[in-house]
Amino acid sequence: MIATNNNRRKPGCSAASGCGSIFGSFSQKTSSFMRVVCIIAAAAFLLCFSGCKNNDKNKNDVPNDKTAAVASIGDETVSYALYTAAFDSYLSYMEQMGYDPVSNEEELQKFRDWVLEYLVKDMVVLYRAKEEGFKLSDEQIAESDAQAETELKEIYDEYMKTAEESNAEDDSKTVQQYFDAAIAELSEYYTGKTMTYDEYCEEYKLELRNTALIEAYKEYVCKDFSVTDADIADWYEKQLESDKELYASNPEQYKDNEEYFEKYCGIYDDAVPALVVPEGYSRIMDIAVIPEGELGDDYKKKNEQLDSLREECTSLLFTDALNGDGANSERIAQLISDYKTLQAECDEMYNKFIEPYRAKIDKAFAELEGGADFAQVMLKYTENEYVAGSDSYEGCETFRTKGQLISTEYSSSKGDWSSTVKEIYSLLKPGEYSNVFTDADGSLHIIYRGADETPGEVKLTDVIDKVTTIVKATSDTEAWDELLDTWMDDAGIVYHKDLIASVGKDYVKE
Repeated sequence: MIATNNNRRKPGCSAASGCGSIFGSFSQKTSSFMRVVCIIAAAAFLLCFSGCKNNDKNKNDVPNDKTAAVASIGDETVSYALYTAAFDSYLSYMEQMGYDPVSNEEELQKFRDWVLEYLVKDMVVLYRAKEEGFKLSDEQIAESDAQAETELKEIYDEYMKTAEESNAEDDSKTVQQYFDAAIAELSEYYTGKTMTYDEYCEEYKLELRNTALIEAYKEYVCKDFSVTDADIADWYEKQLESDKELYASNPEQYKDNEEYFEKYCGIYDDAVPALVVPEGYSRIMDIAVIPEGELGDDYKKKNEQLDSLREECTSLLFTDALNGDGANSERIAQLISDYKTLQAECDEMYNKFIEPYRAKIDKAFAELEGGADFAQVMLKYTENEYVAGSDSYEGCETFRTKGQLISTEYSSSKGDWSSTVKEIYSLLKPGEYSNVFTDADGSLHIIYRGADETPGEVKLTDVIDKVTTIVKATSDTEAWDELLDTWMDDAGIVYHKDLIASVGKDYVKE
């Protein structure tokens, strides 16, 4: 998404600050074990333990009891274990991005404070919510617990798989023993306490509820914040001027930006509507059926043989034409015969593979021919996740009712339609749909030509509700951050500076 006059999300924001967990970028690691560790890191981010055990420390100021608090207010704490886990995780991310936040003592101190600030913000909000007697509804609790169950299943599956692999390599321990040891190590790393899997599940559910409580409390507080008509008009004018300049020189960026808004409005705070529509854009609806899997090595080998036969035949035909004789005619005839036989075998294999997918899209086509509404048939059959939805995304309402954007004049840098789709689209009149066709990637399609986009400026009255929501969200964030800053000055927050100063010492390179 091209930068415009709206706030951008930044990595490293706490749930309390409204920017998401600092672990949000850590979902992909080089091993399945680390991938699961980082899934748990996202949930463990808001662990705030009540009280702590003895605060004995070793000679390096590292507490023997990792549940010791580095910061606390009332009964809420940020444990040493959570702080070091957050520190290590974000340090890894920063290094992958090419930064070195621990190059010297001064940089280390800034980085320590930065990580701790986000943890403490969540702790303070959790404290405030509980002090006020704010509670989750039964529905919110059920939703949080359902999310926990889903994530815990993934954790269990991944850790059990690792345990089975470890047992296969060394059967001196049972699979269960390997699994229990891994969970114990994991729980101690993030919580400071060694737990069984059942204990960890209970802790996990509790902390996801804490996460939900923080988010719900923020929403509750922000509902009383308001914006003025002047705020909305000011945002609109600035965004309009920015879009005029952008699309005058880069009209090809319209599709990416407008579709990002349509997909993620209300989800991401950088999703804003395009206020200028360049010429040359229309809407397209697409019933897509995507074959799963591959035809296999035998099919690939046969196609390689087809390529070899074609190359040899072409070469011999050229030689005979050049020499003016038919010296290779017998060989050429044999090559053509072999090619036809092999091609028929490949066609048979492909038709068998594609049969269930073809049957699905043919059924959709039959319904269209029977007079069914294209949008309804599309929603019923398409496998385009931005239309149909998925486990992680419910689908885009605009794509379902108006279609996606397409231009035969411009090429989008992100997920543009193929040349095949654009060519077939250009042959359709508005309101017409195509026959079934196969795209270059093997997917099957029926496309519908929707209305042309009206070029020019988008009036504020046409997007007033959406703009109000955006401006309100920005205003809420600013007001919330100001409130957080006030809460962070609470004299009741206790910092254990010696514990904080012990984190990251071994990383300093100077």
